Order: sequence, then C-alpha cells, then structure tokens
Amino acid sequence: MTAKVTLLINFMVLVLATLNGQVSFPDRVVRAFGSDQELVNGIQFSNHYGRIDDQPYFLDGKFQDGSVYLNSQLYEHVMFRYNLYSQKLEIEYHSKEGHLNQFMSVSEKISSFSLNGHLFKRMKFPGEAAAFYQVLSSGSSVCYIAWKKKLGTSKTSSNKEHEFTPPELTYSLKLDQELVHFHNRKTFRDAFPEQMQKKISRLVKQQKYSFKHPTVMEVETMMMAALQLYEREITP
Repeated sequence: MTAKVTLLINFMVLVLATLNGQVSFPDRVVRAFGSDQELVNGIQFSNHYGRIDDQPYFLDGKFQDGSVYLNSQLYEHVMFRYNLYSQKLEIEYHSKEGHLNQFMSVSEKISSFSLNGHLFKRMKFPGEAAAFYQVLSSGSSVCYIAWKKKLGTSKTSSNKEHEFTPPELTYSLKLDQELVHFHNRKTFRDAFPEQMQKKISRLVKQQKYSFKHPTVMEVETMMMAALQLYEREITP
C-alpha cells in the first residue's frame, strides 16, 4: 500500500469519526430506538386514549420544551410530554425532511429529564422496580415522588366506559442518607427527627395539604417547605 493511499484512508477515518460525534437528535432517535415495533410502537405514536375520559399526562398534556438524558447524552429544547399511565415520554421532533414525528420512548434508555422546570430521574429503590421520580431537594435533603395514573370506570355522563384516575403519588424522603417512605400526615411527620415533628404537623396543617390528590404546585410547595425547615433545624 502506498503512502498516499494510507494517508487518504487515515483522512477518511478521521472525517467519519468527526461526523459520528456530531449526532443530531433525529439521528440519535433512530440509533437509540430503530423501528422495533415492540419497543416504541413503530416510533410513530398513535393515540389510544380517544375513548377514555380525562388525560393521562403530567401537567396539561401539551408538548412542552424540556431536556432529556438519552443514552447518557443530554438533549436540550426537546418537545415532549410525560405519560403517567404508560410511564413513558412521548417525544415530538422534526425529521431532516421536515416531517413532524411523535414516538413513545423506551424508559430504560432515559436516565433523567426536565419538563417545564420539573426534574425527574429514573431510579431503583430496594425492593421496588425502576421508575421515574420527581426530585425535590434542599441542601443534602431530598424528596422523591413517583406520579402514576390508572384506568377506572367513567363517572361522567359521557358514553365513555373508562377514565383516567387522578394522579397517585408514592413518596420517599432521604434525610442524612437514610431513605424513608411515607403516605399520609402521620408517616410524613414520623419521617423527621422527634424534636421537629410538631413543626412538621403545623406546616402540613397550614398548607392544608392532601397526600392523596395534590396538584404539582401543592406538592412542590409542601415538600420544599419541609426540606428547608429540616435544613435550618440541623444547621449548627
């Protein structure tokens, strides 16, 4: 092999390697998900919820600008929504040809995402399956919240047989590296040090907080207030 041929081959390898590092979001979608029918419903999203009352999404169900860690790479300004029933992100993007595509992501390939300022991470706690948890933190203290929706019998006067339930929340609190689960006022209060428990009870009462069906804003306001109170109490 001549020196010129060797030089040409090395140049082409360098060019291809450089191009490979500049992967667009649509290209990354194809690489990550392909066209596997089982994984992504054929990439193209189809709405299965037309005959079900209410909607299954976190927030209002509109596609919103956010960021996604897909296969350990951060993508910003991605349009998507979080389906609490399927526990998948539904991502919207334009192909190189300008076509609008929507697809159901593979949850295992996404490590975290931020939707309209709300941070979620995919985590696995002992004895539980991996899931997305909203992460709220103050100092070293963290609250993890899993949001889910289920199908129930429709209670409206429409001709639809089923409806999506209000969000069901699973709460976990990490204080001093110890993870504690809670689900009501008592277990929430008991998750904190004994000398703080009266203050926590007053805080919950002041906020008129419902552990069953709070709004996103109510969750964040309540949990951040409790975490900040704890951080103040433990600070020398």
